[in-house]
Amino acid sequence: MRGCRALAICLGVLVNTQLWAVPLDIQLPEIEVKDARTDLGVYLPSVSTAATRFEAETLEVPQSVQAFGAQFIEDAGVMEMRDILRHVPSAFSGHTRLAPFTSFSWKIRGFDASSTRNGFRQLYFEDVDQSAFTNVERVEIVKGPGSVTFGKEGLGGVIHMVTKRPLKEFAGSAHVTVGKYDTRIGGFDVTGPVGASGLGIRLNGEIERSGTFTDFQDMDRDNLALTATWDQGGAVRAFFMAEYQRRETLPNPGLPVRGTVLSNGVGRVPRDAYLGEPRVDYLQTWSPLIQAWLEFDLAENWTISPRFQHFEFNVNQQQMRLRAPGAGSLVNRVGRYNFHERDETDTFQLELKGKFRLGETSHQTVLGYERNAHEYKGDWFNYAVVPAIDALAPTYLAVPPALGAYITFSGSIDTDEVYLQDLVKIGDKLDVLIGARHVNIRMDSEFSGVLTKGQDDISTTYQLGASYRFAPAWSLFAGVGTAISVDNIVGATSATNQPFKPERSRQREIGIKHQSSRLSGSLALFHILFENATTSDPNNPGFEIQSGEQRAKGVELEAAWQVTPQWYLSGGAAYIDAEITKSNDGDVGNDLGNVAHFQANLWSRYHFTPALAVGVGVYHVGRRQGTLSNTYELPAYTTVDASLSWDIERRVSAEVLARNLFDKVYYTGNNNFSVYPGEPRSVLARLIFRF
Repeated sequence: MRGCRALAICLGVLVNTQLWAVPLDIQLPEIEVKDARTDLGVYLPSVSTAATRFEAETLEVPQSVQAFGAQFIEDAGVMEMRDILRHVPSAFSGHTRLAPFTSFSWKIRGFDASSTRNGFRQLYFEDVDQSAFTNVERVEIVKGPGSVTFGKEGLGGVIHMVTKRPLKEFAGSAHVTVGKYDTRIGGFDVTGPVGASGLGIRLNGEIERSGTFTDFQDMDRDNLALTATWDQGGAVRAFFMAEYQRRETLPNPGLPVRGTVLSNGVGRVPRDAYLGEPRVDYLQTWSPLIQAWLEFDLAENWTISPRFQHFEFNVNQQQMRLRAPGAGSLVNRVGRYNFHERDETDTFQLELKGKFRLGETSHQTVLGYERNAHEYKGDWFNYAVVPAIDALAPTYLAVPPALGAYITFSGSIDTDEVYLQDLVKIGDKLDVLIGARHVNIRMDSEFSGVLTKGQDDISTTYQLGASYRFAPAWSLFAGVGTAISVDNIVGATSATNQPFKPERSRQREIGIKHQSSRLSGSLALFHILFENATTSDPNNPGFEIQSGEQRAKGVELEAAWQVTPQWYLSGGAAYIDAEITKSNDGDVGNDLGNVAHFQANLWSRYHFTPALAVGVGVYHVGRRQGTLSNTYELPAYTTVDASLSWDIERRVSAEVLARNLFDKVYYTGNNNFSVYPGEPRSVLARLIFRF
């Protein structure tokens, strides 16, 4: 109901401006189709809202960020978020989209990454459809804690998505993709003004009905987005977006560690094996998302903006999970029947933004208040006894196993947050960023009738950094920043029934940046400390306390180069030393799971003619431990992608994408019992129609 009331308010403001009385005269002008060639500014925007609540030049921000524009997303053949993260040297790109949920595997600089959209956090929304890019204009990666800018979560960094806006002239496109494993994807994007009313509309969507390389597993996806903006050049502007995403597939439990990266003494488990129960399992996720805001000019360079978001995260599933290996190629399993989860969140923000001078300094400032109300509930039945499965010769059940215990969970996470950021320019060369966010967290939770009430906390995160522009295109920067997260501690208590505190991270970073019309890049040294990690309670076996610490330190280099007007080149490399530094579990010195000591990437696109281009991407991930317990090691691997695109005529383009060209076998760590396979070689063909 809160979402409906806010939507009514926004629509009421538009009605009161007599917007709807304007005749709907939709103009369809001829569009200009430029020569097809790469452009550094289109691929990697030089300004973004990453690390700040306002647009700022990359050279001014004292924190490592990377931004990828819509043209890069199209030309690089991005099909899921991991395809973006492969271009970020310090990011672990996670499982493929065939895993039930992949965001939990995304890491930046060794620690979990959160996901946001247009300045709002959407808890778990990113797990509905990892391939929903039709409505994404750019993706901004904040490397290191970002709680001041985007709120709690994201101890290692933030993946910030900016959605597409309506254009001032009519434009449209449609795309169709077909390929191996019966891949079938279609989508559209239409935008334009409504006469001279100041109203702009954009409608886009995508539908997929594909098979996959995994036996029995299909991938059905639907997403649709409607965006409206209103701007008559006056003192008031409005934005509204409604987005719906849905995914239906099987909850792939992965493959056993023993039989893939470790020997089972019998034979290697094929990548395409499905070790759940295809006649019994299912996974359905869906979510509506609404965002709306108004922007009022108070004075020159000053605006105030009330902002609202409502979203839901819904899951239905029946699933199997792999557990300890049995004799030979047998694998033990557990499972859940009729699992439901329903999450609902309303977020309200009020932001005051402005620019002013104070003595010899100039300021770009934002002061804001945010209120989040998040409620969740769910239930399921455990299976009483699940038979083991032969990973080399699986046989499947016709009906679900007998049911065991009935489990329920519910709770709420409410916050009141006040934040301030100030980018201070001192002279022509020095920029100082100061920021803080004060958070009052109130949490209540229930798990099978056991209540954990009053798990409240008051925390303050901060950021402080400086950037010194020693040449027009070069800057040195240094900064510190912190983050908090409550994802993993909701409902958790110690042996004395004391609620756990939020997890925390703190980064120190120093580096150098370059930004010019043909070359962009950065080199950074970083150190992140993760505090309040759970570890065994030495005085109470079976319980945990928050005395653990983990640390990641390293160096990261990334660059993009417009070598010639026809040739674009980007890449990077990172070395990360990430380990447990404090623990009662006897694992001090263990590497963090799924964090390679060395990663590198290189992507190039070359236009032989304005209409013909070839692209090549090389991605290397070094050896790494599969999990925090370091019970198995994942070998290093290198994959190669290639593409060939052809502008058939002014409005029609064709592209062939070859993914994992040399069919490299590799895995990502999941837990102590299972891993997920990387995608085998596949070839896709895509047609794009513009009108």
